[in-house]
Amino acid sequence: MPGKKSFDRLTWAFKNVLNSSLAWLFYDMRSPNLAGEAVPNALSAHAPTIRTVKPQAITLRDALLPSFKPATNEDSDDENRRDAETELLEWLSLAMARSPRVLKGDNTDPYLCRYRPQHHETCQDLVLYQWNGFAPSAFVQTILLAAMKATIGDGGWFALGSSAFSGEGYVILRDGGDVRSWRYSD
Repeated sequence: MPGKKSFDRLTWAFKNVLNSSLAWLFYDMRSPNLAGEAVPNALSAHAPTIRTVKPQAITLRDALLPSFKPATNEDSDDENRRDAETELLEWLSLAMARSPRVLKGDNTDPYLCRYRPQHHETCQDLVLYQWNGFAPSAFVQTILLAAMKATIGDGGWFALGSSAFSGEGYVILRDGGDVRSWRYSD
């Protein structure tokens, strides 16, 4: 009702904040459009632009792999174990970002980049699958289970990383029977 406090706030918002075109991003959790067909929902009346999120497969040739073996109590003290885990997470983050720092033959000037690979034992081609967009937890769980199934029995490894708009994220590393995870936030 005009003259009421909430009406005046709404009027002020339309004049001062909502005075230009905005793009909104929605994901309907009740009726996900996983098969590509049109799914009627509450937004259909507003002629939304529907985009299908597809994976992007990227191959990193000759990546230098660190040792994924966790340090045991006999190997080192707590500080050295934390340093090794931090270094492993740094390598995983660089690999997921497709950084040339993890590739064999990278010779970046140490003045420009302080990262130096440590203890890399083998060289291997890596395949990164990336999805950019909304990813409900059921979708991420499906990807995690598929990666676990694909690497079981052959001694393979995989890492899964995910991040949110808020800056929070996580990384899961599975190597053989060892599973490690990191959760981080901004």
